[in-house]
Amino acid sequence: MNLRSFIAALALACLLTACSSGPVRKIHPSTASIQQLAVQPDGSWKITLRIENFSTMSMHYSAFSAKLSIAGTEAGELKIAPDLDIVGNSGDVVEATLKSAAKLPASSDFAYQLKGTIDTSEPKANFKFDKSSRLSPVPGVANTYR
Repeated sequence: MNLRSFIAALALACLLTACSSGPVRKIHPSTASIQQLAVQPDGSWKITLRIENFSTMSMHYSAFSAKLSIAGTEAGELKIAPDLDIVGNSGDVVEATLKSAAKLPASSDFAYQLKGTIDTSEPKANFKFDKSSRLSPVPGVANTYR
């Protein structure tokens, strides 16, 4: 084999190797948090949830179910079907309504916990999550917390 044939074969092998692999597709557990909670005139809570996709690929979110606790007291269960695509390493929001007998602090921040599951249909996956954080009153906006 002469030098020219060897270089051509090496170039072809490098080209085939470069074309054979695509981007790395890693699936990491998704999570959710409350972005905003607003008490409605009828007493129900309008909750804006932020779903985070930590995977390197787009995912289609098909179901969300979580128990919500406010300051250590169970407030109710959120169940929604987001029907939402979120690109890799990104997040998006969905809204849910909850009728709860729990009372929110009128003028101070408070702790909350969301514990449940997030289901995706593409790719098919089920993620358990447990998120604890705090919400504070929005200045100048009554009955709204972020």
